[in-house]
Amino acid sequence: MKKIFLTAALAAFLLPGTAAFAQQQKREHKAPKPRPEITEIVHDLSSGQKSKLDAISKESKERISKLRRDQRSVRDSIESLMEADGDQSRALYPLFDREARLQAEISREMYATKLRFDEVLNDEQRAELKAAHKRPHHPRKNKKK
Repeated sequence: MKKIFLTAALAAFLLPGTAAFAQQQKREHKAPKPRPEITEIVHDLSSGQKSKLDAISKESKERISKLRRDQRSVRDSIESLMEADGDQSRALYPLFDREARLQAEISREMYATKLRFDEVLNDEQRAELKAAHKRPHHPRKNKKK
């Protein structure tokens, strides 16, 4: 993770800061497709299951949204300190740790939500959900051989 962040930080300083470059980056960025709700993926749900799954999903989204806002705030602080002159390591290192902890909390929340979904779904519905979330494996284009 540190290598990725360091690479990104160095790239930010090395890439030209022109308006044309910023416009090109905006055009190339595509917003991710929103994930479908679990009730749209799994069929044959009872009304009780739907209401339980919707409640679980809503609670989880709220917690994850708060964690992501906190994480964005930490990242903003990191970015501003990275742009400052001089050694900012005393301020940056704790922020790196905080960002990593927030990401871990997000992952734990996602897993806890999965477990709560599993309690509501039957075996066939869990298999249907699992099949819907499997992604085809695409090897990297520029992978070294």
